[in-house]
Amino acid sequence: MCSCKSQFSALMSQDYSLLTAKTGIAQISTANGNLNGVGSTLLFTASANGSIVKSITIKAIQPVKTGMVRLFIGDGVSYALYKEVGTPIVPEMESTPTPTPIFVMDEVTVVGNFILQAGQSLYASTQTAQAFNIIVEALEWEYPQVLPTTCCNFKQITGNVGYNTANTANPNLNGSGSIVQVFKASNTANGSNIKSLSISALQSTNPGMIRIFVGANINSYFLMREVYIPESNQGGFQASFKEIIEMNFDLQSNYIIGVSTQNSESFSIVVEGSDWTYPI
Repeated sequence: MCSCKSQFSALMSQDYSLLTAKTGIAQISTANGNLNGVGSTLLFTASANGSIVKSITIKAIQPVKTGMVRLFIGDGVSYALYKEVGTPIVPEMESTPTPTPIFVMDEVTVVGNFILQAGQSLYASTQTAQAFNIIVEALEWEYPQVLPTTCCNFKQITGNVGYNTANTANPNLNGSGSIVQVFKASNTANGSNIKSLSISALQSTNPGMIRIFVGANINSYFLMREVYIPESNQGGFQASFKEIIEMNFDLQSNYIIGVSTQNSESFSIVVEGSDWTYPI
């Protein structure tokens, strides 16, 4: 004799949802002290069934002083304050030493995993006139018009590994200058998951920076992250500098990741990722 309760539980656990990555990118720089959302900048809008916001990255592209970045949920008419993220006090040096030190600009990732209703949007503002890139990592879901006869969504994953060499000096934080493309999400997939990004020096290094950018194409790069490179000595019996950045970032179809180097030093960049699709 079967259990109706067990049958119901099995039915409710079946998942036919099809997930698609969406990446929202915007830059804010206009001073705005409002806590009611007025004057804030649109970041991302949820799809027809709603969206899951996995993370929001706030990346300064200039030295910042004490302030606040505010995140809002709204529909363009009314808003609700969702979160305030304070920017730190940056100590000022009485004099600039030689060589000039290189600092990582302020960066914060807000882990969300919260749901937005269809038509609802995320907005952002900055208390002071300081420039920040805001990058939204989100997933949208839908259901096939004809449900498969066998559970469930039949997600299929294909490896997608990108690599390139960065070696041209570029101190810019605004997405200009020499940036090499190291990864591209498939234009036929629902999205790509970037598991990790590996940085390997191909020589001895001086203090510098590797910068990671995201964009819809090579003409619209936005700084997402910086990795400090220390002084190191490479030799026949001395391994070169290496660092692996764990990311687990879902990137929208056809979007790209680019990398630049502060100094004219060579670095091999490897991005370990995968594309996902559904046969339905």
